[in-house]
Amino acid sequence: MENIQIIGVPVKEGCCADGADLSYKYLEDTIESIIKPKNKVEISKSNSNKIIKCHNMKNITQVMDMNKQLYNKVNSVLTNHDFPLIVGGDHSLAIGSISAVLDYYQGDVSVIYFDKHTDIHTEITSPSGNIHGIPLSACIGRCNEIFSINSYHLNPKNLFFLGICNYEKEEINYINQKSIFNLKDYEISENNIDEIIKELKKRISTKHIHLSFDLDSIRDKDFHAVNVSYYNTYQDNKGLSFDIVKKLLKELLKNFSFCSMDFVEYNPLLDKDGLCKKKIEELLEIIKNNLH
Repeated sequence: MENIQIIGVPVKEGCCADGADLSYKYLEDTIESIIKPKNKVEISKSNSNKIIKCHNMKNITQVMDMNKQLYNKVNSVLTNHDFPLIVGGDHSLAIGSISAVLDYYQGDVSVIYFDKHTDIHTEITSPSGNIHGIPLSACIGRCNEIFSINSYHLNPKNLFFLGICNYEKEEINYINQKSIFNLKDYEISENNIDEIIKELKKRISTKHIHLSFDLDSIRDKDFHAVNVSYYNTYQDNKGLSFDIVKKLLKELLKNFSFCSMDFVEYNPLLDKDGLCKKKIEELLEIIKNNLH
């Protein structure tokens, strides 16, 4: 695909893990050599000292300043009829990326959220106060207006979770209440990926689809350099194998025409041997060869 533009987002304030903000710089040369983008840019880190308080949420000013920059950049890339590939950074950046796509396409957008976590807390239910746990609720319009960028809200019926296994009761209760499509990690295998694709094709009714891909969807023993591991919250028996993730990502890209994509939560400080970076190279090859 010749019209990919890379947007690097050096945000760590949404998860408060050192190293999350370094991922784009660490991967920049690799992305350049594999993807060969039309253009690449890194948004600026917020230097604001303004303090905004809302319940127990952390770093609101910094995270939202960067998301507003990202919103504008994604909108610009879409206006040029190019494909924005957003490289994080933590998953709080989904507020900016998804909001921009929703507004550009006037709400006619579905989101496939490929993640171990559901990220659908609100500022009221969040146990940690980390903004990377609320981006979907912000885009749906469930959060305080300080977290809102978009004019068009994400319709819960247009949200599709893949690989979830880590969530609080408030999140899964909302998902069940709204009948949001979700597949747990144990419901996905190499043998049923074709059926998953068929089911998604039946359910997705919008013209445009955003893919939000979190590297922590991969189980810890296959990929440990993610931000949740910064706090030693290992869950070796949870998540998808790297082989399943590769196959599912490939089939998603082959079968759907995405308008934009997030690629988030890599932490290079935890990748001492570089083995996770090697696996990222494999994923980037899949993106390059199957995105259309």
